[in-house]
Amino acid sequence: MQAFHRTTLAAALAFCAFGATAGEIADSGFIANGAVNSSIGLNSKALQQIGVAENNGKMRNTAVIVNGAANTSVGVSTTARQNIANVKNNGEMARTAVVAQGVSNAAVGAFSTAQQDIGFAHGNGKVTDSFVGATFMSNTAGGLKATALQQVGGASGSGVLRNSHVLATGGVNSAGGILSTAEQRIGVAR
Repeated sequence: MQAFHRTTLAAALAFCAFGATAGEIADSGFIANGAVNSSIGLNSKALQQIGVAENNGKMRNTAVIVNGAANTSVGVSTTARQNIANVKNNGEMARTAVVAQGVSNAAVGAFSTAQQDIGFAHGNGKVTDSFVGATFMSNTAGGLKATALQQVGGASGSGVLRNSHVLATGGVNSAGGILSTAEQRIGVAR
């Protein structure tokens, strides 16, 4: 029994030393069809993350394919955030293909905020040698203090978008409320 525990400990230490670092997705593939996330209530928040690497996040040699994902937060203090193939905090995306079709994000409430990020690098982010394709995606805030931000194929925080291709077809971003703001960024490095 002691030999088993020592072997397990040695294997765990080896994995920590030689395995993937925290916030790293490499040589992988993700397919998500019809994923639904909702938080319907008074102080609602809904966060849907598919293929996301955080904390010095890196994504390399990876394919992320998402069809019909829906994220909804219908309530008084709503916030809805949909992240598909994102890297954060010095995020780097390289040699990665992202395809999102028919995805939707909606806050629809009194104090609404809706943010949809597809194939995006945040916080000193870099997207290189990659393809980001998004078709028929919608982002809606639709409330009293509505704000809607839709970002497809880009990078923020001294962001770099290099040798990459971004294809966006049929993207709809709308705020539709009293204090509305709607911002749509496609292939933008800021």
